Amino acid sequence: MAVTASELMDELHIDADDIETKTVQSLIDSAKEIVTRSVTDDLTTEQLEAKYPTLFDLATKNLATSMYYDRELTNGTSKGFQMVIVHLSTKISMDEKEGGNDETQTV
Repeated sequence: MAVTASELMDELHIDADDIETKTVQSLIDSAKEIVTRSVTDDLTTEQLEAKYPTLFDLATKNLATSMYYDRELTNGTSKGFQMVIVHLSTKISMDEKEGGNDETQTV
């Protein structure tokens, strides 16, 4: 369920061309790294994305969107991004306390 440039561009009604697609993909890649580093030191981006796909994708889309419209995040990250990061961090922490539950997230 990974976030793709074309999917995000469709959601944001961004006209697709090579330059915009590369820009959006770069922002998605950066957002994934930031999300991962914000919530865990123990899981890779790929592990986090596989284990918590819904929350991970939501955080990635939210941050990539914010960075698309304001590269410097002049006012910081959005409340929505912060909320998802808290939920994702909490889910990881709860799973670690339960002994590393390997079940993938369902919604």
